[in-house]
Amino acid sequence: MDTRQLRYFVAICEFRNLSHAADHCNIAASALSHHVTALEIELDTKLFTRKPRGMEPTAAGLKLLEHARSILAAIETAVSDLRHGQAEISGNISIGMSFSIIKVIGGALMRTVLTDLPKVRLLIRESLSGVTYNSLQSGEIEAALIFNPPQDARTSRMPLLEEELFCIGHKDIVGDTQEPIRLEEMAELPLALLQSGSLSRALVDRPAELARLEARARIQLASIAGTLSALNEGLACTLAPKVLVSEELRNGQLIARPVTEPRPIRTLHLVSPLDTRPTFLRERISALITKLVHQAVESGRWEGARLVVP
Repeated sequence: MDTRQLRYFVAICEFRNLSHAADHCNIAASALSHHVTALEIELDTKLFTRKPRGMEPTAAGLKLLEHARSILAAIETAVSDLRHGQAEISGNISIGMSFSIIKVIGGALMRTVLTDLPKVRLLIRESLSGVTYNSLQSGEIEAALIFNPPQDARTSRMPLLEEELFCIGHKDIVGDTQEPIRLEEMAELPLALLQSGSLSRALVDRPAELARLEARARIQLASIAGTLSALNEGLACTLAPKVLVSEELRNGQLIARPVTEPRPIRTLHLVSPLDTRPTFLRERISALITKLVHQAVESGRWEGARLVVP
């Protein structure tokens, strides 16, 4: 028994005539008769009394009619609720991401929410990836964009892009060149590094190189603003993505040199907890973020990044 058979059955009960019901259902009368016979065989009971001028439901047929109408009404209600729920998305949602991500897609994300989702209140929480992950675990945020998140069976993660990190600094420190620099050479330069930031997340599988850089860094920061200040003041160089200082690179204030041996690459994931109930709002915002990330990479606005093919 399926919903199609139930609809055919209800039509016959209402029209009391096989031909009229067939016209209403846009199906051949012979096919409609076949469905009725199959239904009677499945239920092992007679549902109609065939008469010269039509078909009359039996007692069993009338009982099934009550259930069929109730079932079909429930299905229509479910479909309406789902369609209405998607059309009228509302509520509050908090998303975590780093400064560099906000710089690339934050404005477009806020603009789209304001324009297309008038009943949604969006909170964007800025922090480094490590801190963002802790906020996700504690339930302070509902989804997050995180670079190289740790393995955790309690979360789902979807890779979006891979981003290359560069040796970035004033030309007096890194040289007036865009030639590659080996990580070992970079370790000899004045360094300002983010604590638990882009460096550790890009070199998580290279502990020796990470330890060497951290040991050489005279300045460690837990602040993007502090890092930018150190770069612009010509105090130190750092390992960071180009999008962090895109304007400074364009006007020649800073220089970005590719790093080799190893080449630092980090992967951006869209992460959400598995132990929370899915919502239309979170699904819509996640789809929107994914779209904006793809557009930023494909347009070239997200420099040094390439999309991850699922």
